[in-house]
Amino acid sequence: MRDADDSPRSFVPTARSVEGRDEEVPGYVIHLPIRVGDLASATALAGRVATSLGFLYELDAGETEVSGADDQNNRHRVFCDLLLPDRSRCPQRFDHEGPCGEPPDAAQRRPAPRPTAGS
Repeated sequence: MRDADDSPRSFVPTARSVEGRDEEVPGYVIHLPIRVGDLASATALAGRVATSLGFLYELDAGETEVSGADDQNNRHRVFCDLLLPDRSRCPQRFDHEGPCGEPPDAAQRRPAPRPTAGS
């Protein structure tokens, strides 16, 4: 989308966009292709991008995945995101060592999920 002067339009949250991540409500998923050379680099970069965008209410960082450019149906999770007994999610990387739920190092921390409407 472009403004009248042909500059890219900035995103301004609307009531519809702030409805959040309620999966019962129809919506769209943003795919933002960033090509890197290998799976380890892709996973690390995807984690950094998700963490840096943690201020976005609409973001569900726990669902961050990477795939091969020519095999996009074969996806690799970035974060563990396992549901814990207290109904929170494991904040560690997908292949972490040790028990779920322990806080990861600051460099590996993912954004905390925000509550959705009705939670």
